Amino acid sequence: MNICLVGAGGGIGRQLAKSFSDRHSVTAVYRSPPAGVPPGIQAVQFSNGSDLASAVAAADVVVHAALNSKARGKRFIETNRATTERLLELLSPERCRLFVYFSSQVVYAALDPINAPHQSEDAVLVETGKLDAYTRLKMAEEASVIEACTSRKINYLIVRPTMVMGPGMAWSSGIVGAMRVAPIGLRGRTINLVHVEDLAAQLLALIERGVSNEVVNLGDLDVRSDDYFRHAAKLANRSILLLPDWVSSVAGGVIPSTLWFLSHDVRVASEKVRSLSGITTGRTLDDFFEPPARVVQARTLDDIRNTVRSGKPYHAIGRGYFLWFNDRKQTDQLVMEHYAGIVGLEGDALTVKAGTTLRDILDYLVPRGLTLATLPEFVDISAGACFFAEVHGSSAEHISVYDVIMAIRFVDSRGEEVFSTRDEASWDRLRGDGGIVVTEVTFRCRPNQLLANSIEWQRESRLEDYVAGEYRVNFSTTVHWYPRSHELMVYNVNPVEGVEPGDRRPFPPMRGSPHWIQKLLLNLRMRGRQRIVGTSERVLAPWTGVPAKRLLGKFFRDTRRRVRNMEVCVPDTHAAEFVAKLRRHLPEMKLMPGQGIGVRFTRDPVSGRGFVWVEMTSRDVSQMHAMVEMARAACGEQFWLHRGKYVPANIGVEHLYIPRNQTQK
Repeated sequence: MNICLVGAGGGIGRQLAKSFSDRHSVTAVYRSPPAGVPPGIQAVQFSNGSDLASAVAAADVVVHAALNSKARGKRFIETNRATTERLLELLSPERCRLFVYFSSQVVYAALDPINAPHQSEDAVLVETGKLDAYTRLKMAEEASVIEACTSRKINYLIVRPTMVMGPGMAWSSGIVGAMRVAPIGLRGRTINLVHVEDLAAQLLALIERGVSNEVVNLGDLDVRSDDYFRHAAKLANRSILLLPDWVSSVAGGVIPSTLWFLSHDVRVASEKVRSLSGITTGRTLDDFFEPPARVVQARTLDDIRNTVRSGKPYHAIGRGYFLWFNDRKQTDQLVMEHYAGIVGLEGDALTVKAGTTLRDILDYLVPRGLTLATLPEFVDISAGACFFAEVHGSSAEHISVYDVIMAIRFVDSRGEEVFSTRDEASWDRLRGDGGIVVTEVTFRCRPNQLLANSIEWQRESRLEDYVAGEYRVNFSTTVHWYPRSHELMVYNVNPVEGVEPGDRRPFPPMRGSPHWIQKLLLNLRMRGRQRIVGTSERVLAPWTGVPAKRLLGKFFRDTRRRVRNMEVCVPDTHAAEFVAKLRRHLPEMKLMPGQGIGVRFTRDPVSGRGFVWVEMTSRDVSQMHAMVEMARAACGEQFWLHRGKYVPANIGVEHLYIPRNQTQK
């Protein structure tokens, strides 16, 4: 059976794609296709009209599970209605056996809860003025689907999921996170839960059994709200405050219709789906929540294999500062910090375990007259992280440390360790798909060299000259831009033959300091000297560690207003437009006095591609999101974020690494 799944990128859509593709041919339609599409699934972008039309025309079953939640106000209903109408127009009566529309249990908000406490699929729904936009959308689209499919003699199936639970879902992982902040719940309500895996199994069974021209609730277990909120609070290690009945009654009057089931004690029927699908799950309340996340210290290869083979969601953590700037994930943590050590040096190839930091690598290489060809400013970063993150720094001839990796070993999704030499296409897929744990990394080394860093203060207007290509004059160029002071601090780094009179030895950096502190410290350190000269690991990465790193990390993580650090990367072909937008929007971004913006330049001489990185630290998260939108406006989807820093929740993996298997367009 050929199934066209529209809305495959959402939480429900991803599970549908996985469940359907095990037994059928699936074409997944995305608003923005991810870099790592599940194996065996053909990806289509919704905005590509011809591809979308072909996918719908070739499908036996079309499943519409898409929702554009980014549209606001009046555009919300208009935009989503347009999506549904477009799909209905593309349906082929000669080929399409079934059109499945994802509605929601929210349509029952149209019923009087007193006269209809048991809400089943045969209830007559009439729109009222108290319904919010999402509820009105679902009610209107149900009617449109039935009318359009009936007139064109196409079978339809309308499904109304109840409260969908599962890993990463809002009503399971999300509610536990919310309980850490405000452990408050309502008593005296009935909530029908359905696990996302069971929902997918129910729908697949309905399709395979030929159920059509029906409205079916996709639901499973009724639970009391007291038990639901109490269980979520327990997982969050908080004591729950269940609101008194009179407070719950008052709150019920202001709860939007999207959350209608928290306003009154009503029950959504789920007998029909069990009868039609033949699926009975037997889950208990515990089964709908993810178990508390474990912290697994990877000290042996078996530790890694066992975590991968456990079947539980996990994420691997190396050394760096990603956790400083991002919210905690609720999945198991596989900590690679202790899976470290030098494996061996053969010629110019150094192999290390994935938890080994760049600092430890340099401590091994420098006494042997060797180094890495490019280094970040901060080298307390693990080798394994350099495979997935664009850890950039010291050379205009490399985009990041990733470019000097020659080979890796990794544990795949089966728990088997695999050796892989560099292959751009294959490695692009590995970086995008995820699902692997890098265990060893082999770096290409080079002889160490002396570098000179000439620091200049220049007028702000010179930034455009560097963005236009002047950065190529130097081995490495880094700019610290102080918009409110209208100045640039420029690092010009180039190889030198030796130390000359008047040169300054390397000293700990002041990067990131406010403008006036930066100037004061630099004047005190340089005292009229022109250059800072030293070997590459000293000049370009003098931060070998951060004192009280754990304390500093705790500050970034736990401050009342979370401190974020984001780095946006744009192709140099679009950098001028991005910087122009940034200049125009800086007044409304309200930078603090002395606050700076970092600008770095990297290049890949093989493909001829150049990249400009713009970095900002702020307590105002709206500044971070504004930068993303400016990048999107300037570059379309051809922009990236440094994945070792702040990454907004709506950013897909395609924006987290630069594909190497392509040439300059």
